[in-house]
Amino acid sequence: MMRYWALDLIRCLGCKHYPLEMIVFEKEYQEDIDTSNIEKPLCKNYCAYKRQPVKTGVEYPCEECLRTGIRTGILYCPKCLRWYPIRDGILIMLPDRKRKKASDIEFLNAYADKIPKFILREGKPYNLSINNSEKPADQ
Repeated sequence: MMRYWALDLIRCLGCKHYPLEMIVFEKEYQEDIDTSNIEKPLCKNYCAYKRQPVKTGVEYPCEECLRTGIRTGILYCPKCLRWYPIRDGILIMLPDRKRKKASDIEFLNAYADKIPKFILREGKPYNLSINNSEKPADQ
């Protein structure tokens, strides 16, 4: 299952920007995850759970973060507007040339009420605008 802490590790495949932004549509709390021996803070640079850079001396809710799985959502790059779907707890992070337009458009339509308008109109590699190209240019 996708976790918030993953955002401390990944960059945009298109422009290499860090950190990415995440919008959660559906999450699942899992109490049975053992967090007794974790080193805090778990994330070294960016806490996606609190949506802020990690700072020395700040208390972070690592136990709660680790127990929260992301079932459905979207990651996006605020720099190049490339987006990546989270489906059934799995982040689908593929280069543009490997993406499936029909699947991406279906995802955008299914969650259009939860996805920011700028991603729906200008997101890469596919979006819902009429001028959306047939084949993405892989960057």
